[in-house]
Amino acid sequence: MNNSLIYRQNVNRAPRRDLLTGLLSRGIVSNLADLVTLAIGLTSTLTVKFIGDLPVSEIILLTLLPIIVAMRGRRLRSPQFKIVYSLLALWLFGQVISDLYRHSQFIDWARGDAAIIFFGLDLLGLIVILSGNDRRKLIFVAGAAIGSIVVTIARPSELAQDDPWKFGYAFGVVNLVLLVSCYFYERRLYIISALLILFVASINLIENYRHEVGQLLLLIALVFPLIPERVGRLRFLSRAGAKMRLILSFGLALCAVLLAGSLIDAITSSGLLSEDAAAKNKSQRKGGSLLLGGRPEILVSSVAVMQSPIVGYGSWPKNSNYVEMLFDIQVRSGVSDPTATDELRTDLIPTHSHLMGAWVWAGILGAVFWFYVIGIVCRGIFQIALERSASAPLYAFLLLDALWNIFFSPFGLNARILDSLAIVFVCDLLHSAPSLVGTTLPRIKNPRRRLNRYSENILKSP
Repeated sequence: MNNSLIYRQNVNRAPRRDLLTGLLSRGIVSNLADLVTLAIGLTSTLTVKFIGDLPVSEIILLTLLPIIVAMRGRRLRSPQFKIVYSLLALWLFGQVISDLYRHSQFIDWARGDAAIIFFGLDLLGLIVILSGNDRRKLIFVAGAAIGSIVVTIARPSELAQDDPWKFGYAFGVVNLVLLVSCYFYERRLYIISALLILFVASINLIENYRHEVGQLLLLIALVFPLIPERVGRLRFLSRAGAKMRLILSFGLALCAVLLAGSLIDAITSSGLLSEDAAAKNKSQRKGGSLLLGGRPEILVSSVAVMQSPIVGYGSWPKNSNYVEMLFDIQVRSGVSDPTATDELRTDLIPTHSHLMGAWVWAGILGAVFWFYVIGIVCRGIFQIALERSASAPLYAFLLLDALWNIFFSPFGLNARILDSLAIVFVCDLLHSAPSLVGTTLPRIKNPRRRLNRYSENILKSP
């Protein structure tokens, strides 16, 4: 038989042998941990009724938590995680003090404290399972993506029934596409990888999922080599060009945001959107921008914070004055109909933000935690932009999404798991990050050899 044919057959069989060898070499405990990771990911969007709604993933994680901490508890000794937990404890302390000061009802007090405690336990479990293990992180993301699609098909929430893409399929489809994109990104097939991301960004654009469009364009600007280091003998960036690449990345990111805004305006005017979506965009544009027009709760919660910046208003704080203030802002900007008084039914102070929600509820100590997370997430994003590792598209998107949620999304059930995942990602990145001084993009003479080494490391992870 031809030697080249034998070589090709052996190369084709090698991944299968590597997979089997990797499974056997890791042992039963590691393989069971992979299955647990997959189960937690698959059920991260599935909830059951237990007093209130409780994610099935938390039931699995908390049930196994004593076992996994006993076996792998040393991973909690990282200085980065110790800082996170110290600030989390301060957040909980601030919540207790605020509840005592405001004389919160016991049921509200219990729910507010439980949200922070469950978040801490979720983070604890994911640190032990995922920290330092890239393979398991990818398993978790793939499981969460598939699980969200299945739940949307089988048991769609009320929000998913009203907007199936934004509140249902988008999370799963986008993350699965990013996983496939990483496959081509690792092989330096940047055009194919970027086209996949642009394809799913176009779906988000048509479905009027606006901030997701911006995040995906930001992702391309940050992790793809849009400006080459050199062309032939002409060098654009010096070998010690980390600072210059950060400046260029920031500039490209700004261009991506402006491009996203222009695309949203263009498609709103083109007639491709539904009448409701186009009307929503036009009304929110009257509020100053599609971002601030769609998030006036931030303005109201800012007033609440300025009036009591140190001590919070307690768990599930109610004050009709702030609700009326929000309604007045929406009416003046044309977002709400003056006769639509249904929006005044609740007295809960509007926040619609991790950061502002924690500050309004728990006072300054709640805000300190999220300010710290914002800082390390931003550092992690720049680290990804500089290193451009094999999973850079996925990791950058998850951190960009976490940053958006901290500013503009409520701290709900699914947020606890996904925020914990983002914190594990970024702490691992910063723990293993080399100095940024003198950093240059890696040059690969043999992509196949690099890919084989990367695959072996993933498979052999404990």
